[in-house]
Amino acid sequence: MRVKVDAKDFIQALERVSGLIRKSAIPVLNAVLVRFEAERCTLTSTNIDTYLSVDLPAQGDDFAFLLDRPRETAKAFRQFEGELAIEQTEAGEGDRRRIKLALSCGPRSAELHPFLPDDFPEQQAWEPMHSFTANAARLYARVERVRYAAAFPSPDDTRPSRSKVQFSGSHVYAVDGYRMAWDTDPELEVPAPFMAAPDALEHLKLFGNQEVSIQLGERFAKVTDGVTSLLFRLPEGELFKLGSALPDRFRAEFQVSPKEFLAELKYLKQSLRGNRAHLVRFSGGALLAESMGERYATKISAIGCEDVEFGFNLDYMTDALEQFKKEPFITMKASAGSLGPIIIEAQGRGDRALVMPVRLKKANMAA
Repeated sequence: MRVKVDAKDFIQALERVSGLIRKSAIPVLNAVLVRFEAERCTLTSTNIDTYLSVDLPAQGDDFAFLLDRPRETAKAFRQFEGELAIEQTEAGEGDRRRIKLALSCGPRSAELHPFLPDDFPEQQAWEPMHSFTANAARLYARVERVRYAAAFPSPDDTRPSRSKVQFSGSHVYAVDGYRMAWDTDPELEVPAPFMAAPDALEHLKLFGNQEVSIQLGERFAKVTDGVTSLLFRLPEGELFKLGSALPDRFRAEFQVSPKEFLAELKYLKQSLRGNRAHLVRFSGGALLAESMGERYATKISAIGCEDVEFGFNLDYMTDALEQFKKEPFITMKASAGSLGPIIIEAQGRGDRALVMPVRLKKANMAA
């Protein structure tokens, strides 16, 4: 059995789908399925929950194999150019069945011994129920703004929405129960709410700055530009209702420089001992933190917060400020009530962040 493909296209496709692979104890999950069928070559990788595939033209017979060490193979063959011929031969039967590949491209040639394709986990059948189009780069940027607010996945978590990026209407958001980040774009409304794992959405960057088609099913979603396709599982469970966390009244609004605020939080972070969550008191622009009997203080310029006091988790506030680090100023809104959420936003932007305040002990709150 023999086929011919464009060498550059084949190697680039191999490099692309290899990006999904994470080291696994299951050999087939470290390999790429290469299938030649109906004058097409399809390369596919998977981690069970997500499939990434690239489709390109081919000429020749129909056959398939599992290419192990795909990254190393792609790197070794980057100098291939022009027509790449791939010939597969088989020997043995049953448990003794083996396949061999002979590759040739100009003066270069190679002999490989790939896995049999039989054990590769096939994609489950599914039916799309909704579809829409979006600019992949724009959608990826929105996901990247908010994904930090998703918790790390845990098998014991009864609320899968805590560790996922969620889509509803014109909103993309993530919330772990202690903080939230969301982005609003009225030019794109999803036809049905859904959530997805941040690791799966990370591969949106492979599509670059182009329009893609997105199909939503009951348990799967697919993103494609006609050549590259990303299929990922949709977690079950209810989405978090974004509006339920947003206060309708604020006791104070004030402006700060995110660059200055981040610099002073970095000072506190580097000074405080231990690996536990560090709590910081904010009082009229003054910052105070305590750790193992040691106290550290600093101050930032804050306009309009003379009577504002609240406590916060240092790491959570740092993540929220990082979302706006390139802005000269941001507005922070303190909710009515001492334990109401703190909202962070910047003029002219559709994304916001929310950090829940913490109750500090009187010893920590002392001036």
